[in-house]
Amino acid sequence: MKKRITIVGLGTGDEDQLTLGAVKALKRGYVILRTGDHGVVSFLEQEGISFITLDHIYESSQSFEEAYAAMIDIILDKAKEQEVVLGVPGHPMIGERLVLELLSQVDHQDFYIDIVPGIGRAEAAIAAVGRYYDAQGMKIVTASDLDISNIDTNMTTVVLDIANPLIASDVKLTLLRAYPSEFQVYLCKNDQDGRLKCQRIPLYQLDRLKEYDFTTCLYIPPADLIKLEEFGFGHLVKIMEILRSPEGCPWDREQTHESLKQNLLEETYEVLEAIEMKDYDKIIEELGDVLLQIVFHCQIGKDHGEFDIRDVTTGICRKMIDRHPHIFGDITVKDAEQVLENWEAIKKKEKRHTSHTQVLRDIPVILPSLMRAYKVQKKAALVGFDWDSIKDVVKKVEEELSELKDAYQEGKQEKISEELGDLLFSVVNLARFLKVEPELSLKATTEKFIDRFEYIEKMAPRPLEKMTLEEMDKLWNDAKTANSKGFHV
Repeated sequence: MKKRITIVGLGTGDEDQLTLGAVKALKRGYVILRTGDHGVVSFLEQEGISFITLDHIYESSQSFEEAYAAMIDIILDKAKEQEVVLGVPGHPMIGERLVLELLSQVDHQDFYIDIVPGIGRAEAAIAAVGRYYDAQGMKIVTASDLDISNIDTNMTTVVLDIANPLIASDVKLTLLRAYPSEFQVYLCKNDQDGRLKCQRIPLYQLDRLKEYDFTTCLYIPPADLIKLEEFGFGHLVKIMEILRSPEGCPWDREQTHESLKQNLLEETYEVLEAIEMKDYDKIIEELGDVLLQIVFHCQIGKDHGEFDIRDVTTGICRKMIDRHPHIFGDITVKDAEQVLENWEAIKKKEKRHTSHTQVLRDIPVILPSLMRAYKVQKKAALVGFDWDSIKDVVKKVEEELSELKDAYQEGKQEKISEELGDLLFSVVNLARFLKVEPELSLKATTEKFIDRFEYIEKMAPRPLEKMTLEEMDKLWNDAKTANSKGFHV
């Protein structure tokens, strides 16, 4: 026969906040209080309700994990003999780690679990602060779980369990990443009568109070967007929504997917340039510009009823989960090469490609030609259509060069263009065997050419237009060995 454990929310400490259901439950079982440091204890004593507390476990344990494990052992041992009523501050399911640990470990085939709600400290804080216009949305988080990733400055946030100055300091440092130091917040704590009292303070003073206990919590109202210190992805989406609104920016409202194509391309190349420069401040800036373009397109899509940012993030998250079955599934891989093989197989299935040619045609035509040729060759090589050795590739390059020379001798422009394309394609193949990205390699050579040309112009005794090719060629050779500051040659 199943045993019963009833978990009762005791509210914030004011006996008037105890529900009738809570009182009835406390009168019918063996009562265990997580802590005796709670305002309703005197009421329980007046009502003749016997109880034990688990405060001594906190004192004898080295960690919270050890303490909760010991508490659960006591609760379950008693519950095997009789109905146990576990009383916890606030609401049992909000900020009560003991309850969550108990629910995750109890054998539900042996025990019934009843939850009797109580008034939580978050709800009490809202009532005590009195800013009812803030309460349209609320996030509740314990101090130990607070992280910059779960802070939402657009809605009211209540941080529970700020039990000591050290925890208060950690909370403050985390919040200062999102809010200004002078931002007005409300620190709440039970008074001697068990009533939650709140005081308005600037955020930087959060860890400067004289007393903290388990009732101490922080009420953080929504923040004005333009006053924030740091911003998250949601803020960028909101800003773009404002800019595209009827009251927004005329230029932003006029843009379309087509008008922004060049912007996206330019911003992407600027990221690549910043990466090559190893300028991390610039990388941050340029990645932000690319992200802006993505959010911009999503807002345009939303305005036209086509798609929104949620569709985009859902699509990429689903793709990452589906294409990493060795992480999110039960597939085993031995190395990175096998990961790529699985990736291509999954991608082919997703796109319903029934032939290898479809895989090749799926590579965007709009890519730079060297880059597209490289990707086409890599895809073809995955099914074994490839040279056996680099010697064969070099021989093919020499063969294509010879054919280009012959075409030139014939003087037929169409044939010359065709053979030049064959030569370039073979050179891309050689780059692939040498594990060199041809697009980046050619870019580097172009920059080197510009540097050496600059050297020639700087060192020239007269304008270049008045110099002979032999004179410029001599300076070109000098540039190859020049070590002058400012020349990358």
